Amino acid sequence: MSENRFAVPLEEFEARTHVPVTDQVEVQAEIRQPPAGWTTDPLPYGDGMGGDIDGDGD
Repeated sequence: MSENRFAVPLEEFEARTHVPVTDQVEVQAEIRQPPAGWTTDPLPYGDGMGGDIDGDGD
C-alpha cells in the first residue's frame, strides 16, 4: 500500500495550527448603558394581538 501523499506530519501540523495565547484573548469594550427609552421587552407581541391570524385569540 502506498503512503498517503496528502498526509501532514504531526509536528508540521501543530506548528502551523499553534496560536499564541495573546492572540487568543479578545478584548471587549466596556459595557455601555442602553439609550433612554430603549425597551428590553422579551415579548413585543405579547399583548394578544400579534401572530393571531384568524382572530379567535388562541
